[in-house]
Amino acid sequence: MVRSMRQTFGEAVYKIAKNNPRIYVVNADLKSSLFLNKFARRYPKRFIECGVAEQNAAGVAAGLAKTGKTVFLTSFACFSPAINWAAIKQSIAYNKADVKIVGSHAGLMSGELGATHQMLEDVALMRTMPNMEVVAPIDAIETEKAVRVLANSRKPAYLRLVRPATLTWFPRKLSVVIGKSEVLKRGKKMTILGYGPILGMVWDKVKDKDIELINCSSIKPLDEETILKSVKKTKNCLVIEDHQKNGGVGEAIASLILRKGVKCKFKHWGVEDKFGESSRDYNELWKKYILVKSL
Repeated sequence: MVRSMRQTFGEAVYKIAKNNPRIYVVNADLKSSLFLNKFARRYPKRFIECGVAEQNAAGVAAGLAKTGKTVFLTSFACFSPAINWAAIKQSIAYNKADVKIVGSHAGLMSGELGATHQMLEDVALMRTMPNMEVVAPIDAIETEKAVRVLANSRKPAYLRLVRPATLTWFPRKLSVVIGKSEVLKRGKKMTILGYGPILGMVWDKVKDKDIELINCSSIKPLDEETILKSVKKTKNCLVIEDHQKNGGVGEAIASLILRKGVKCKFKHWGVEDKFGESSRDYNELWKKYILVKSL
């Protein structure tokens, strides 16, 4: 089944708000893109439109959170957290404000929008931020579950979403727990780790192979126990991500393996210190930027 993570996000926030009066949305002129029209109509006093002013939006969100609200700050990832990172640091993270920064259109999957909108540095920005949790769902099913978990948390968090609708992979029986990774497939010859829809693509390629596949949608905090247990078993690790290698999850996992003295083969597939470009088919971008190889 194909579903949109963005649309699922908008629908989930709307449903949660019905029974949770603390839920507010602060938006930066991208209401339709995040499917928030219904929320804005139903809860006009709980929907704050800040326009094209991402830094101000971060300050407004932080202020609402300090009054006891749970705030979803919504925009494209290339604008938030990219443009307003300093405001997020000072107003949200430093104060441990209950704000969930939602960055849509992340990665190369923004396709024809090109390099300016293909945010490939957001994970690096947000995983270095103290007090900040970082979540990047594999699909719409996990997105809905993650939104519900984040709505019940009082901690700052970053939720990474993509532009196109994608196939659903996440098992409905599984729960989303911040700080935990899901072993989607067991195997003994290799451990493949990643997050987002690109991991779903890998899942389809390795379904008949003796490979262990782990969804690291909880990027921060990282589930060190699950990762180390698998890598110690397979002694062969591949991390794949639709993001710059610099500052990505691959670097976090490589650091973990080195710190714990685990001996294994290690590979990291990601964007190699480059900007993206336009393409009508993001699969072409994945191939060009060496995100997709034969397994």
